[in-house]
Amino acid sequence: MDPTSADIPMTLLISFLIAGGACLVFGAHLLVTASVRIARRAGLSPFFIGATLVAFGTSVPELAASIYAVSTGQEAIALGNVLGSNIANLALVLGAVALFQPIPVRGPNIKRDLFLVVLITLVPLLALPFDDTLHFWHGVLLILLLVGYLWRSCKHNKSDEYEPLEISGTWSPWLIGLSVVAGPLLLWAGSWLFVESAATIGRAAGLSEPVIGLTIVAFTTSLPELVTSVYAAIRGYAEIGIGNILGSCVMNVLAVLGISLLFGNIAVDPQIYWIDLPALLIVSLVCVPVLLTARRVSRGEGGLLFTMYLVYIGILLFFAPTWFPAEAAGTP
Repeated sequence: MDPTSADIPMTLLISFLIAGGACLVFGAHLLVTASVRIARRAGLSPFFIGATLVAFGTSVPELAASIYAVSTGQEAIALGNVLGSNIANLALVLGAVALFQPIPVRGPNIKRDLFLVVLITLVPLLALPFDDTLHFWHGVLLILLLVGYLWRSCKHNKSDEYEPLEISGTWSPWLIGLSVVAGPLLLWAGSWLFVESAATIGRAAGLSEPVIGLTIVAFTTSLPELVTSVYAAIRGYAEIGIGNILGSCVMNVLAVLGISLLFGNIAVDPQIYWIDLPALLIVSLVCVPVLLTARRVSRGEGGLLFTMYLVYIGILLFFAPTWFPAEAAGTP
């Protein structure tokens, strides 16, 4: 049965959510466990693995959702998904993980990636001189920046900057490779069930496409980051969790938005300039002292970030619809 159908019973929608959750948890287990073994075998730092391999794997849902949105003329959802996912990563995911368990912060690469996250927050402003529209060549530029980021990350990766990862049992190379492929696929399948079911509920409640993209779609496509980072923290792989959060923010803008722009132009709505971009910039700047001034993210700091996410969602649901009605937001 199609979870996008407006006639689907609520009980079945809940069943889809549970099935999606199961896929997310098992996918996170495969991806994190395989990534730890790759880091040990190849002598790579856990932060590097988290910021690249794990981050790309958990960004697959954002990529699929954004390409689909642009290809079907729903570009407001695509851009909202990218910005909303980054807000969710930095405020919801980092905050929730720190509330669950304080996160150790180690390694110089965190500073470089964090400053890059702050910088790429301003990417939507590139649309200002071009009738508030991001074009194909903007996408090419973002992809080139992604290549440079990956090259620099590989060049400066040092495994001896982190404590050795402890693992139990042995996995054969073919099992590791299978898990690296199956993990993201399960994350994508679980996210798809969440996105379609949640979006159906949102449309039934009368939410506009930008709000759906910034809240429901952004939250559900950030579930892989949330589940994977919590799972990594539980298993004691905190550096992979931090790398996943920051790397996913980079991947969302440079990879997800960049590749999506190859499929069509994206208009930047006024709401993005006045609410969502400032919210992302504020959250990003708050994360700078949180991640750089101590050796861990405390529960208090996690509570602050989590509260900021709730305030942002509250503004979107209760104030944005009157400030930026559906017609102004580009929704038919």
